Amino acid sequence: MSEKSKVPAIDKADKIFNYLYYKYSATQSSIAKDLGLSKATVNRLLEVLTNLKYLNFEDKEYTLGEKFYFFSNRNEKYTLLKNVTYPYLEALSLKFKETFKLSVLDNDKIRTISTVESSDIIKVSVSENAIFPLHAGAASKLLICQLSENRLNKLLPKVLSKYTENTIIDREILKKALLKINLQKISYDHMEHSNNIKAVALPILDNRNRIVAAISCPCFPDNLTEEKLELIVEEIKIACEEIGKKLDYFIK
Repeated sequence: MSEKSKVPAIDKADKIFNYLYYKYSATQSSIAKDLGLSKATVNRLLEVLTNLKYLNFEDKEYTLGEKFYFFSNRNEKYTLLKNVTYPYLEALSLKFKETFKLSVLDNDKIRTISTVESSDIIKVSVSENAIFPLHAGAASKLLICQLSENRLNKLLPKVLSKYTENTIIDREILKKALLKINLQKISYDHMEHSNNIKAVALPILDNRNRIVAAISCPCFPDNLTEEKLELIVEEIKIACEEIGKKLDYFIK
């Protein structure tokens, strides 16, 4: 790298990152001494990098922060989302003895990226990495409800597959349903993808009210009474709000 292309502050920050990668943790004075930087310069850099979450500061020592964890593996782009959400899926599953899953819009399909199944022997089973169509299912409809009409037209097949008698196969009827879902921020599956499954899904939102992911609960119809459904919706809503705040903390 030529001298002209270097940015002094970034170059120094890079030295700090490399130093902490191998050292794991260090005090401000150790960083300044070992890297040959002035204490004033290091103090300013450490303050900025900590505020931006590139560094953590605890017990008077600095370590690499959450941002590196977030960026650490581009091939597993949902790592942070999964790790933040998983404890909530566990708590929901334990409370209601049902299966709960986390889904995202992954290019042209809906993908389940995390799931906690019911502890019952007879249960709805959903594997991690399972894929679903865009137009059928509670999470599916929720995850496409904010897409522009142009993108919807590009993503949706010209002929929507019919999985059950309840599957919405008319594109215009689907678009009207999506408008309602986007307004209410809740989606239901009335046995649209499977004859034996009902489901409800709520969104995890970012700080601009955009849907990042969906938490859903697929149930056997006989298990999903109106009273139980109301409780599940309320608990998922609380979980989604807390997850959204945590994600905002990590990525802002």
